[in-house]
Amino acid sequence: MHPVTKSLVQLNTAVLLLGGTTLFAKLISLPAHAITFYRSVAGVLALAVFIKFTKTGFRLSGRSETILMIAAGALLGLHWVALFHAIQISSVAIGILSLYTFPVITAILEPLAEKKRPRTRNLIPALIVFAGIVLITPDIRPSNPIAIGVMWGLISAGLFSVRNILVRKKLSHISGSLAMCYQMLVTCVLLVPLATPAAGLLQDNRLILLVVLGIFFTALPHVLIVASLRNLTATTFSLIACLHPLYSILLAMAVLSEFPSARVLGGGAIIISMAVYESVRVSLKNNPDLDKS
Repeated sequence: MHPVTKSLVQLNTAVLLLGGTTLFAKLISLPAHAITFYRSVAGVLALAVFIKFTKTGFRLSGRSETILMIAAGALLGLHWVALFHAIQISSVAIGILSLYTFPVITAILEPLAEKKRPRTRNLIPALIVFAGIVLITPDIRPSNPIAIGVMWGLISAGLFSVRNILVRKKLSHISGSLAMCYQMLVTCVLLVPLATPAAGLLQDNRLILLVVLGIFFTALPHVLIVASLRNLTATTFSLIACLHPLYSILLAMAVLSEFPSARVLGGGAIIISMAVYESVRVSLKNNPDLDKS
């Protein structure tokens, strides 16, 4: 198989698996924080074995890097909890579409992190995304589960954006597998006090589902992503990564019989189109030479 074709298969498989993670918020009868804890435990063990096998090494270079990794791990864990909670309250479609406001949120937050003003061209997609959010949330009363789901989805998107900015600016020199391993380890430590007792994992196939989620839907896709990046342009990666919400919604329809309304699909189309636009714009800006071929 040609290296580029192989990388495309790896990346599409990874995004499909990541799309499937959202199903576990509904399939596992545990609170979002408990699912996130055990997902991270299984993911850390799997990635640690992979890192040991590939002889990547586990060392971080100094105290400041360790502190930054702890912050990134805390943000990742809270992002996962918020996303799973959003899905449990509402639906897979509401949760994942709300999350995919993160590229536009990042475009606004990143200049602020550099003590610059966001450019007008970054604010226009934000307004369009806001219109998409309004479309999928016609009733904003606190008693409306869709509105609450959107709120938690947006919180998840904000946390994910801050984490991505931190990793990109301060930790990008660390391999993706090692960074993910440490961030999930931090998530484990953070959520230990809230973890469901192990005895409760023997009910409703919870343990099996958590192991599958942690290994095959968390650790494996991140390994595949790292491998795929060797032969793909930044733009190709961004476009395929934006299939994540589509995969999630299609899988939820097939497995959970969750069929989003026309309003949700319309608002989702607006949100995802802006996510694609922003992701491709950033990839071209940061990697202009990669996309000339």
